Order: sequence, then structure tokens, then C-alpha cells
Amino acid sequence: MAKRYRQKNTSNLVLLGIAAAVVLGLGFLIYSVVRETTGNPILRSQDDVPRITLAEAYAAYQSGEAIFLDTRSAEQFDASHIEGGQSLPLNETESRMSSLDKDKWYITYCT
Repeated sequence: MAKRYRQKNTSNLVLLGIAAAVVLGLGFLIYSVVRETTGNPILRSQDDVPRITLAEAYAAYQSGEAIFLDTRSAEQFDASHIEGGQSLPLNETESRMSSLDKDKWYITYCT
């Protein structure tokens, strides 16, 4: 009787594990699709980062749609930067991200 109980208990655990894997897989799939369709894709490498031309960046800045963020060090920013640009050194990005307005378009640059 004890052996039969262990077999049943083990099969229930296996089924539970499979069900959990399916739920997690579906959740990730739905999450990925939502991110893609809302214009907020998952960036897996620097090649996935959207790029715009200099003319597009300038037009967005001139129209007030975008703000330039200089990701170089504070010293490099102080030496020269785009007029109206803001300094956000790359090594401070994570800690200062919450201070940025989520409804603004930020264009980062480093040269």
C-alpha cells in the first residue's frame, strides 16, 4: 500500500511540475508579445536598441518632443555637450532612472 501511495504522489508532483512549466512558458510568451505590440520590446543586445538619424534626433529636439541625455562622464559633459542636453553618466543610469519622466522621449548620446 505504501508503494502505491508513493507512485501516485510522485506522478502528481510530475504533473504539477509540467503544469507550472506550461504556465510560466505561456506567461513569458504573453509578456513578450505585449512588450512588442506596445512599442516596448525586450532588448537582448545593443543591436536591438532603436536607432534614429541625426536629422530625426534634431527635428525631435527642435519640436520639443525629445530631450538629449549625454551618457559620458560629468567631466566630459562639462567640457562640451549639446546645448540643452542633460548629463546622465552611464554608470549612474540605473540609480537615476526613476527620476526620469516616463512620458518623455530621451535620446542618449555619448560622443
